[in-house]
Amino acid sequence: MPEILNYKEEVKRLISEMYEPADSISKEFKMTTAKLLLNLHRILPYNAIDDHLIYEALIELDFQPKEEKPLQFYWYFRRKF
Repeated sequence: MPEILNYKEEVKRLISEMYEPADSISKEFKMTTAKLLLNLHRILPYNAIDDHLIYEALIELDFQPKEEKPLQFYWYFRRKF
């Protein structure tokens, strides 16, 4: 029987293998949820993930959205060494 893929766990795995949460000083880059979703759609099936799943996965990985301007939120990332 084929194994069913848990897409939230797959998103978490893809992000956590190379990146960790950062603050405004230690960040190497920043992304919005929509931009991250767009990038992950290059790897994962379009209908399998949405912005809510990305948000939940990042929160579970201890990322916190940062508000740079009113109602403009970004996730800060840095590469793992």
